[in-house]
Amino acid sequence: TSLAAPLLARQAAFAIQFLQRVCLPGARPYSVTAKALLALTATPPQVGGAGKALADKALGRGRASADRLTAPSPASGVLVWQGLLEGPKDVARVTIPIPKDWYDAAKEPHLRIVVSWDPPVNAAVSGLWATRKVSAQLKAGPETAALHGTRSGHISYPMIAKVYDLRKLPKGVSVEGDMWLLELSYEQVADYHLGMVFTPQQRVAFVAELFDRSEV
Repeated sequence: TSLAAPLLARQAAFAIQFLQRVCLPGARPYSVTAKALLALTATPPQVGGAGKALADKALGRGRASADRLTAPSPASGVLVWQGLLEGPKDVARVTIPIPKDWYDAAKEPHLRIVVSWDPPVNAAVSGLWATRKVSAQLKAGPETAALHGTRSGHISYPMIAKVYDLRKLPKGVSVEGDMWLLELSYEQVADYHLGMVFTPQQRVAFVAELFDRSEV
């Protein structure tokens, strides 16, 4: 809405300003990085009763704020990553530190991940709009099967949110070390707008939050 847009833009500007401080020299934070961060840390709307279903559809992810960057929550750990996929066949493999000592001690270890990207779009593609779809696979090791997590988000929107119960490992998989793996790739799901050509490179970012659900 016209009221929400400037408020959200302000928080996005705060997030980008802070992320710029921790980027390597010459690098800049992507807009999709700020979007993923704000989506993960947003305060969800508290609506109950008959209005809950409508609120879930109309109020989105809730109230966005960049405050978590300057005042981290002691109840969880957050990892921010951004990168560039060179094409549909490229796979980015990102290690996620999950200390095994913490994993063994936690009653309900969970990992929440929000992935965001900025694909070329085509309004003529009914029901899709975005021409590229990113997938994310969380693994306990390089050669193991991927975990299954709960997922939210519309198929046409370039953002996915997943929550993983880290105790629910694939059959035959065990946790051996402190490093897990997230694999990111994209596939072409629709044609580009007629007469336009886009680079196969795709910006993508994710924000992961590690927490013990029993303490939340």
